Amino acid sequence: MIRATLDANVLVSGLASSTGAPGILLERWVDLEFEMILSEHVLNSVARAWRKPYFQHRYGPHRSQDFLRVLRANATIVTPAMGVHGVAADEEDDLVLATALAGGAHVLVTGDNYLRALGAYEEIAILTPREFLDRLDIAPS
Repeated sequence: MIRATLDANVLVSGLASSTGAPGILLERWVDLEFEMILSEHVLNSVARAWRKPYFQHRYGPHRSQDFLRVLRANATIVTPAMGVHGVAADEEDDLVLATALAGGAHVLVTGDNYLRALGAYEEIAILTPREFLDRLDIAPS
């Protein structure tokens, strides 16, 4: 089974709308088409994003709290690997890479252009949500 880390921007986008690639990815995760690898760092980033007035006004606090509970209960939660520093342009992005590395992820899914520019880290492919959906479509069951 493919192991994937979805970064906070993908998770937040997926929760906000089920019609785009991030939302479809979350549905495919619920259908057990891949294993999601996360860390408290990624979950805290999601929680921070959902505390912004834009999301609070449109969705309220309960939707994000319920979503975080589902993620904590069903995703594989890891401690980010040590030693991932200065790989990405941003320390926050290094922690996302460290999460994927610690969890043995095959793929890091992100909308972040700076992370995408890396293309890969170690053996981890760095893909957009659409690219990951395409990969799931061709992966053997």
